Amino acid sequence: MTPDLVTPDPSHAASDDARGGDRLHERALGCLAGVALGDALGMPVEEWTRERVAAEHGTVDRLLPGTGRGMPAGRVTDDTEQTLMLVDVLLETGGRPRADVVVRHLLAWVDAAGPRADAVIGPSTAHALALLRAGADPRTTGRTGRTNGAAMRVAPVGVAVPVDDPVALVDAVEETCVMSHHTAEALAAAALVAAVVSSALDAPPGGGAVDPLPHVARGLDVAELAARRGVPAAGTSLTEAVRAALRVASTADDGDFLCRLAADVGTSVAAVESVPAAVACVVRAGGDPWRAAVLGASAGGDTDTVASMAAGMAGALVGVRAVPAEPLARVQQVNGLDLDAAATALVGLRRGRATAG
Repeated sequence: MTPDLVTPDPSHAASDDARGGDRLHERALGCLAGVALGDALGMPVEEWTRERVAAEHGTVDRLLPGTGRGMPAGRVTDDTEQTLMLVDVLLETGGRPRADVVVRHLLAWVDAAGPRADAVIGPSTAHALALLRAGADPRTTGRTGRTNGAAMRVAPVGVAVPVDDPVALVDAVEETCVMSHHTAEALAAAALVAAVVSSALDAPPGGGAVDPLPHVARGLDVAELAARRGVPAAGTSLTEAVRAALRVASTADDGDFLCRLAADVGTSVAAVESVPAAVACVVRAGGDPWRAAVLGASAGGDTDTVASMAAGMAGALVGVRAVPAEPLARVQQVNGLDLDAAATALVGLRRGRATAG
């Protein structure tokens, strides 16, 4: 049975900063830390089957080298790199992304990454980039993009844009998607991730167990709004797929959960599979970023992206103090990341929008 989804009350959102500590910064940093850590955790087993992961590693609960990819333990992929690319986009545009700026930054990232980008970039983005380089209008190049490339990088939009204005949030998400993933399911998937992150940042402080379901409920509302834009869905809607994934999240045993996640929900690059799978991992983990990442990395399929999205959403809910310090430090060192600066910048944008009213 699917757990009841209750939309959170935003009336608590502004009170925590006054009680000590910078809640927004801690949760923003937790989000970005979860994105990077989940990405690095899932990287070595990307495209493996669930059966192969279980046979060779049991569960992926430690940073492993990507031996088949020539990548050291802790290395991130395009999931994290494009996420940080969007941070730069948001800073340039004052927290109001524009498609032309996203295209410029995306092309610059591909050029800087060189052959490595060709090895990791998703099919929808690769197709769009070929059209863009040929001079196509970026508002026409994403009409066939049904994969998770937009959702995997969208977390900074959720940090920068409050969910209490869902139309503004969807507008911002759409500007980051239109050139590569302008279909109903891909846009809805990205809006869901952004809305869960944004809702999580506004959650009141809590000292006990964390319930992700209210934030998933808000995310589903925003996803349904987003699904009205873009090319209509080809099959199961994103919201239907998420609700089915939530039923799987209540499976009693973790091993059975992972098998059902792979078989019944799917963990491929399709947005309608991987984003619901990530949500299921967050819910099953009770909002624990490390456990959400381990589940996502252990399920097979698009492991780096599922684990990255799951841990990013969970990190936004509970903050960076709940992210294991040692593996996070290793990921930041291996990749030369300054996630604290990125989180500070995004929180500044969020507060600037609130001040502007």
